[in-house]
Amino acid sequence: MRSESFDYLVIGSGLAGLTFALHAANHGRVAVLTKATVTDSNTSWAQGGIAAAVGESDSWELHERDTLVAGAGLCDPAAVRFLVQQAPEAIAWLRNLGARFDLELGREGGHSRHRIVRHADKTGWEIERAVAAAVRSNPAITVYENAFVTELLLSDGRCSGVAAVLGDMGMRSFSARAVMLATGGCGKVYAKTTNPRVATADGIGLADKVGAEITDMEFMQFHPTVLEHPQMPGFLVTEAVRGAGGTLRNHRGDRFMYDYDERLELAPRDIVARAIESEIQRRDTWCVYLDATHLPAEDLREEFPTIWERLRELGIRMERNWIPVVPAQHYSCGGVVTDLNGSTSVPGLYAAGEVSRTGVHGANRLASNSLLEALVFAKSAAAHAESTRELTNEAPQARSFHAIQENEAIRIRHRLQAVMTKHVGVFRTNAGLASAKEEVDHLIADYAGQPSAPFSAYAIECGNLLTAAKHVVEGAIRRKVNVGLHFNADQERATPEWETPLPSVES
Repeated sequence: MRSESFDYLVIGSGLAGLTFALHAANHGRVAVLTKATVTDSNTSWAQGGIAAAVGESDSWELHERDTLVAGAGLCDPAAVRFLVQQAPEAIAWLRNLGARFDLELGREGGHSRHRIVRHADKTGWEIERAVAAAVRSNPAITVYENAFVTELLLSDGRCSGVAAVLGDMGMRSFSARAVMLATGGCGKVYAKTTNPRVATADGIGLADKVGAEITDMEFMQFHPTVLEHPQMPGFLVTEAVRGAGGTLRNHRGDRFMYDYDERLELAPRDIVARAIESEIQRRDTWCVYLDATHLPAEDLREEFPTIWERLRELGIRMERNWIPVVPAQHYSCGGVVTDLNGSTSVPGLYAAGEVSRTGVHGANRLASNSLLEALVFAKSAAAHAESTRELTNEAPQARSFHAIQENEAIRIRHRLQAVMTKHVGVFRTNAGLASAKEEVDHLIADYAGQPSAPFSAYAIECGNLLTAAKHVVEGAIRRKVNVGLHFNADQERATPEWETPLPSVES
């Protein structure tokens, strides 16, 4: 097997991975391995924006408080403070790379101020464009597209490389002094998700195999307003529409958020998602509606051009028609545990972005903190990795991977998605979680018992999704009190987030 050596390896090409690559490139040679193309990531799909206290009436202290309130008392206060204090500098860095942002700041659920830095309703696309262009023009960075990483390689307990299948070139190994895990989320563990096709928990699967600490996976965020339409599944309608004044109505036309939370449509996402699910069940309907018909049509078209056009393709005019919406899986707040340096429990292995668990989000992520988290912690990880001088000249040998027939992976994957959607969604029960654990364990055994087959990315993704599902289900069973995104109808009711005592951190 051919092997190559770099100073730094990055797995994934979203904002976290490319940010790490650009900073690390100041200190050595970097290889970016991405299983699709550079711009195939959750980052490109992000509509809302980046939260940062850059407005005149705002401050990092207010941003910090809003983040802690949304996290329902389970955030790491030091991580939150580190995040919000670095936000203005992160925005400036993106501007220097050529990212273009609107003059006016937006506001989203859970925020007490207008602090969302955005580019219309396709902020993620604009950021990915600017960062990817900087990566492509950097001679110290080599990008390998269609590179599927099958294994993290260890030497004396330290992560010192990876094994990957590079398209038609076959298996290769790579060695480096540091490996950045930036593979994104695990949305495809559910039947309905706003995530792209590449969000298959690959980082969770890789980290689990080398014994990295993984936690808080039960805190799975469901975006409240995802278009429910047979012709366009999983189309997210950004929270900024509600921030601009959009309201939620049930089939009777009632603005029902008055019955659930004093912050109405701008309550944190978990509260809005549960309110929508409750209305759907109570009224025995298939959706609720997002009403923006009272807002000026010219403003809607200017602020939300992508949504405007995509809805019109389906015959929905957002200035005239209510938009049918339901909650769908959107973001995983848990993941591979890291410190402020992005370091995991495995020496030499770093993680950033959605695959990581920095402690910033606690039990619920505040809207638009995800892109900021990717920027801040990827930069911090690059600075820490630069101080690591250990570099092996020889890549450790990769073990053989277990892949199964693709048709069997399809069967197992679809069954897994059905189980997770039914029992481990917005609402959970003791019986449902017990059933989910039994089924997931059975599917894992079924997968392991299948005969090996030639390499199939889809089949290995199935194994990674099973690993992630196991962490989600077992975390939900261990969590005995309802908090944030975890809501078990058979458990004690959660304390409302705005009443949760906030931890303090030394200045």
